[in-house]
Amino acid sequence: MRNRWARVGVVVAVLVVVNFGARLVLRLATGTSEDVELTTALVSLAAMGVVLAVAGFLTARRYVWGVTAGDLFFDIVISALLVTLVGPFISGATPFGSGVTQWILQLLVCVAVLLIGSAIGVLLAVAFGLDPKSRAWGAYAAQKPRRR
Repeated sequence: MRNRWARVGVVVAVLVVVNFGARLVLRLATGTSEDVELTTALVSLAAMGVVLAVAGFLTARRYVWGVTAGDLFFDIVISALLVTLVGPFISGATPFGSGVTQWILQLLVCVAVLLIGSAIGVLLAVAFGLDPKSRAWGAYAAQKPRRR
């Protein structure tokens, strides 16, 4: 349990850097159009999903379900809020420039992608039997039966 907040902070920082980097590349690119913006947004979201899948896999291998869910919850919420509130300033816009409903839609899409990424990572750890509960069940199944 030591340094849990440090791990959450590192994951959030990586997610934010991935998104901000994509936004900065978009801003510095010449001739930006809607196609370039959409492609950059999709690639950024996919990269963020992969980062959270790896984080979910590594967290699920080490901690039980409750700790894993809590850590990933904070990863998702903090990074989604930072990406949607601070991110538009990187690309030269404002978060609510297109309206509050557009911001809420962006927030929900970001949360959904991050949630799917983290679920994939956790489920892969469970499927391969690498989480603590699966290892405990495997150790129990490997015990020799006792005679009475």
